[in-house]
Amino acid sequence: MNPWTRATVAAAAAALLAAAGYFGFRWLAVAVFLLSFVLAIGWPVLSWTPHWIAGSAITLGTGALAVVGVLLGREEPFLRHMVVALAAGTIAALVVEVVKPSPSGQVVTAVAGTVSGATVAAAGAAWIATARTPGAEDLVIAGAVALAISAIASVLTTKMWINVVAAVVLSVGAGMSAGTVFPSIEWYGGALVGFLAACSFIALHELTRREVANTSIWAGIASGVAPVTVGGALVYIGGRILVG
Repeated sequence: MNPWTRATVAAAAAALLAAAGYFGFRWLAVAVFLLSFVLAIGWPVLSWTPHWIAGSAITLGTGALAVVGVLLGREEPFLRHMVVALAAGTIAALVVEVVKPSPSGQVVTAVAGTVSGATVAAAGAAWIATARTPGAEDLVIAGAVALAISAIASVLTTKMWINVVAAVVLSVGAGMSAGTVFPSIEWYGGALVGFLAACSFIALHELTRREVANTSIWAGIASGVAPVTVGGALVYIGGRILVG
């Protein structure tokens, strides 16, 4: 699970969201669903979940329900439907554990790993909610581009603290640049979105960077997709601050 794999996957995932966001929230929904699918394959491996198939199914199911709920919602706040998906995913994780218990000493890990995967997958639906918020459509492109830049900056050197500073500075700079291109954001709004995007990637990148024992390529892919889906929630928060 090397940093280059994680950074490449994250940059590619963010670029996919930016391109899909340009064509509208329906295409964005397709992109988010695809990321949920990829995440579902690798997350159980990344989180050492004992029941791989069940963990993948619950992660994918929760992500898909969240996407459908946000996509079909007629009134704001669109994310209220995501809560139902999260509840369903949590209940499913508990039911699986009751029906097919994990080995002794791994029960908490199994449930927590599955629920966290479901949460990360569902968070991707926030990208769609952002795109559907009047006046905040351009935030998706700005946030996704900032995430891609953060991912690239995270592997510039072998010094983690230098990469963190570079990721934040470059991401904020990209956000400010987007703010000058998109009048609906303004430069200070773009800076906020860039900062939030950088925080999303840096936090999860640092956590997974320390997981050196896990050498699975799927774990590496999941660790690259996760900060991109979670970044949707932070960009949505930034959007609510900016456009109400």
